[in-house]
Amino acid sequence: MKAKLLIIILFIASLIVFVSCEVEFNPNGDWKETTIVYGVLDQDADTNFIRVQKCFLGDGNYIQFAREKDSIYYKQDEIEVSIYGFYDWETSGWDTTKAKQTIHFNYTEIYSKPEGEFYSETAPIYFTKTKLNADFTYYLVVRNHKTGNITTANTRLVSDYKVTGPSGSIFGFNYNATYNANILTCKWVSATSPIKGEMARSFQPAIRFNFMENGNRSHINISSNSIINPFTDTDKTLEYKIFEADVLFQIKNKISERGNASRSFMNDSPSFEIYVYGSGESLKEYIDNNAPLVSLTEKPLYSNIENGTGIFSSRRLHIKKGYTEWSEAFEMTIKSYGIGF
Repeated sequence: MKAKLLIIILFIASLIVFVSCEVEFNPNGDWKETTIVYGVLDQDADTNFIRVQKCFLGDGNYIQFAREKDSIYYKQDEIEVSIYGFYDWETSGWDTTKAKQTIHFNYTEIYSKPEGEFYSETAPIYFTKTKLNADFTYYLVVRNHKTGNITTANTRLVSDYKVTGPSGSIFGFNYNATYNANILTCKWVSATSPIKGEMARSFQPAIRFNFMENGNRSHINISSNSIINPFTDTDKTLEYKIFEADVLFQIKNKISERGNASRSFMNDSPSFEIYVYGSGESLKEYIDNNAPLVSLTEKPLYSNIENGTGIFSSRRLHIKKGYTEWSEAFEMTIKSYGIGF
């Protein structure tokens, strides 16, 4: 899951004056600084990113404002982005002088957004390559040196879990009479003892197909739906059924989209890997809140940021199990598609 938050929040201060049954409305009243934060920590990643933006308000064309970098981003020396690591029993008051780990994020401008109505050229993002500690709860502080405004949030990291099935080295599908289809059952333990951090509240299995393309290592990801983890305090085995027909369909279409090339299976390392992505409670709530509406009821904006808005949570994207063997029939089916194998 790469990080994605393109929100411009228009804070409207209104002055309503009852004079001769008329209402005067001022959309540009007193402005209040509001910081927007998007940060999802991954303890397995070699680099963690936090994106920080700001709201804007003014007279004129808001679409034009949104195209200006200074309208939605802070300048390089304007803010400081840091996280502080605490043991769970030391988080009361969040005294940063007593933190067990302090990480200051660095500013860079190598990240660009997709083109659209908002500013889409080189955009700021904050990063660190410092290794995170699974024992800690992390407290985020975004400090504006110019105004003194401070925005905060906190999150625990997602605890360890383990992919357990299919066991062995064979990536294969077995016939299931209930579904009248060939199925692979992916299994994983929701947490491994001792549990450090918070147990993931939702999981999403995915298959990575690694192959050689024009002499270079390449891969595609075969997606699936996410499932909710109903357990909060014990490690349990969860499972997800993956249909062979769907896997083959995605392989055919996703590789066809890459165009013509000479491709082959990899024999010296796993050609197939099962990844199980996991998200923390806050990230799950944020994703659920941004899912398509199923009724006419308007959803409230979800945020776990103090004195700001956005999301600060955790995830795991690197929990996997690799497979070096597969059936001849499965390989022959892929070769029959005429996609370069």
